[in-house]
Amino acid sequence: MSSEIAIRVSNLSKCYQIYDRPHHRLMQSIFRRKKYFRDFWALRDVSLEVKRGEVLGIIGRNGAGKSTLLQAICGTATPTSGDVTVSGRVAALLELGAGFNPDFTGRENAFLNAAILGMTRDEIAARFDDIVAFAELDEFIDEPVKTYSSGMFMRLAFAVAIHVSPEILIIDEALSVGDVAFRNKCLERLQVLVGQGVTILFVTHDISTLQLLCSRVVWLEHGQIRGIGDPIRVSQDYYADALGQKSAEVPVASILVQQETGKAVFTDTHIVGGVDQEFAPGQTLEIAFSLLAKQDLGPVVFNISIYRSDGDWVVGQTSRDIGKYWKPVKAGETLSGSVRLFPLSLAPGEYRVAVGACSADYTLCYALTDLTMRFAVRAPYPTWGKFIHPCEWIDNDG
Repeated sequence: MSSEIAIRVSNLSKCYQIYDRPHHRLMQSIFRRKKYFRDFWALRDVSLEVKRGEVLGIIGRNGAGKSTLLQAICGTATPTSGDVTVSGRVAALLELGAGFNPDFTGRENAFLNAAILGMTRDEIAARFDDIVAFAELDEFIDEPVKTYSSGMFMRLAFAVAIHVSPEILIIDEALSVGDVAFRNKCLERLQVLVGQGVTILFVTHDISTLQLLCSRVVWLEHGQIRGIGDPIRVSQDYYADALGQKSAEVPVASILVQQETGKAVFTDTHIVGGVDQEFAPGQTLEIAFSLLAKQDLGPVVFNISIYRSDGDWVVGQTSRDIGKYWKPVKAGETLSGSVRLFPLSLAPGEYRVAVGACSADYTLCYALTDLTMRFAVRAPYPTWGKFIHPCEWIDNDG
């Protein structure tokens, strides 16, 4: 394998035997000529290469084969056919709690996990304080991990993984557990690792993180590669395809949740104008906001998300789209402003709004509101679709 290639997957397939009843497994071992199971192909003929220092995102619906692919790369799942070649020390965060003994303390598990990843006891001891500090588990490090929450599990596992000097780091949905503040901390460290040339495989349903962190994205569907390439193009293709599913299955109030980041907080957000927050297409929708910094912040980008009442995300825009940044601020200072949508082009319906603030490169979330602001759009004429786009009708015969 070329020295530039960290991971090579060649024609990888993985088939599981699914038994509908527990006793069928016993019967299969006795009566081998009869088939008591059905085949489930988690992966079919998957091939890809990951270069050293590359950040490869993997996206797909539940059951698409994402976790199976990572397990095959880590060596915890044996391929039915095909080959996987890995060059470099691998640290993996797979299913929550994997590799941890629930009866051991956090300290014992940290030493055990790091030893499994190839570190000596002296090396682990030298980095142990840094691991605990990063995980923010000083008070609980000597408690059995069976008493840990899912977020505490993730903190410890992530802290160990990034402190064992991995050449390849594999993350399976780990950052979906925990609060925004710790997620920011993890993303900052991942950027450092990327700068050091570490190869990262990253599975997540968070499309924005994929587009920002990854150099390429793989879209898996039914165990096969549906798309691979530019993270923005592939992520947006995946999102557009996902809209074909019933978005109302996701409660709108659960899409965005107000969380404490420790960096900033919105002190005011409100909709300006309208009659009882009702607007007509073509009017101006203005949303005002004020942000209080809790820490010193660099240039700030504000963003807006508008969801239809059935949960469909219809608008997602940032001030950076037009090159607008707010000045750096010190802790205790306030930034304020507004965003105007004109002419309002949303089709009639009920909508909810969330406002966010982030770093200039989009990586860190400074503050995020929930979807409490509401407005409605009404038109005096029949409409179709999601938008009423400004247009001009031309009669070539008139």
